[in-house]
Amino acid sequence: MTMSLRKATLLAIIGISYLFTPRAIRTFLPTVFTNFLITKVTGPVSLLASLAIVVFFVYFHKDYVRREQIKLRMATILVILVSLVGLVAQVHSLSLVFNVNVLRYPVMISGHIDAVIPLLSAIFMLAFFVVFYRETSEKELMRLKKATSLAVIGASLLTLLQIFVLSNFLRYVQLGRPTDLASNKIILFSIGIPIILFWFLTGLIFFISFYKVQK
Repeated sequence: MTMSLRKATLLAIIGISYLFTPRAIRTFLPTVFTNFLITKVTGPVSLLASLAIVVFFVYFHKDYVRREQIKLRMATILVILVSLVGLVAQVHSLSLVFNVNVLRYPVMISGHIDAVIPLLSAIFMLAFFVVFYRETSEKELMRLKKATSLAVIGASLLTLLQIFVLSNFLRYVQLGRPTDLASNKIILFSIGIPIILFWFLTGLIFFISFYKVQK
């Protein structure tokens, strides 16, 4: 059975929902993920959830983007590329957990890649939603346009958050100030959680709205 864009969207909805769940649990109950068995179970499932989102954008590029929509095509390709890099990083992390040498060239995996990928992902997702919003003008898609505008706001806030996280990470690496890092964790906890929650809700609303307009 061939995959359709509607089915790919449904998989993305499931994937996003799953990716948010362990992050929320890790935030409020960090000791849960100190169990190595739980890490072995949630790691591969998180990889599949991330893969589902990549599959959506691949089918979106294939079945939805028209030839003349150059900006939307480029924005979608950038999201796919950064998502694939994120998948490689996840595979590398899983290989360490399971003690399996999956990647032949581990030297290609930078030690700071986990800090950079979230920011690039947020920027490219923001670009995607902005372009998609501008190119959604049909009256029958007004509900989707409203959902996209919320996603733009969510992605903008997430981008600002990731810039703050990355800048503090680089400052800590360069200066090595644990006290500053501890104080910033408090800021991230009080500001970051509402932003991530808002981003999750707006992203989920977009995918659900997009799913509803697919036939």
